Amino acid sequence: MRKLSVIFFFLWSCSTEKVPKDILPPEKMQAILYDVIRADELVDFSAFQDSTYRKFSKRAALYDSVLTLHNISKENFQKSFQYYQGRPDLLRTMLDSLQSKAQIPADTSRKVKPVLAK
Repeated sequence: MRKLSVIFFFLWSCSTEKVPKDILPPEKMQAILYDVIRADELVDFSAFQDSTYRKFSKRAALYDSVLTLHNISKENFQKSFQYYQGRPDLLRTMLDSLQSKAQIPADTSRKVKPVLAK
């Protein structure tokens, strides 16, 4: 019985590993990644409409805006992102949550009348 409790404690402690203090917590990192992805989409959409759109400089400016909005430094974001890249279990959880957040549920309460051509 004692061996079983030691094994259970070991497994429990490994599964609830804490993120180091100098790394952004998963919830904050997820919010930042969501805004970074939205910034990327905005740049790609704008570049699609305007062939003279300067993607690199606009993307860098938007990334700076996202980091300023979340009150973190570029270095802190990069260090945290590298940490999560080394922890695919945590990164996958964040990205799966982002994917479900980005999916817009269909509004079935509102019926749209079809427009018929005459």
